[in-house]
Amino acid sequence: MVLALQPFPATAGELSESADRPQLRLSLPDLTGQRRGLEEFAGKVLLVNFWASWCTPCITEMPSIQRLAKQMAGKPFAVIGVNVAESQRRAQVTAARLGLEFPVLLDQDSAVFNGWGASVLPATYLLDPTGRMRYIGRGPLEWDGVEAVTLIEGLLAETEEPRP
Repeated sequence: MVLALQPFPATAGELSESADRPQLRLSLPDLTGQRRGLEEFAGKVLLVNFWASWCTPCITEMPSIQRLAKQMAGKPFAVIGVNVAESQRRAQVTAARLGLEFPVLLDQDSAVFNGWGASVLPATYLLDPTGRMRYIGRGPLEWDGVEAVTLIEGLLAETEEPRP
C-alpha cells in the first residue's frame, strides 16, 4: 500500500493540455531554507518540475530544463524545480552536480506533489501568468526542443499587451 503512494519514474514523456483545476498552492523551503511560493512568480509563465535524484528520467530531462531557462532569460518566464521526498543534502548535491541555476524547493513529505495530482516522476506543469495550470508533462521531455519552446512562446505571447 505504501508503494502506491510513492511517485515512480516514467520512461516516456507526454505533454498535454490541462483541465481546469482549482487554484494551485505551493509554499516550500528552497535549498537555503527560505520559504518560496507561487506568488513570487506572478505575471510570469512558470515551469514547475517535480523530480528526485533516484529518478533516472528526471536526471536525464534536467539539462534540457536548464537550457530552456537560459534560453528564456530576460523574458517573463521562470523555472522551479521541486525535489520530492528527499533530504535537503541529497537535493543540494544533485542540483550542484547538474549545475541547476533555477530555484530548487523541497517537498520532503510529497504533499505538494500529491496535491497537484502528480503520479509519476518527472511531472512538469506549465502555468500561465495568472497562475492557471495550462499544460502537464508526464515523464521526461526535451524542454528546449521546438515543440515545448513553441508552446511556451505561445503562452508568453498571450501575456503581451496588444500594440496600437
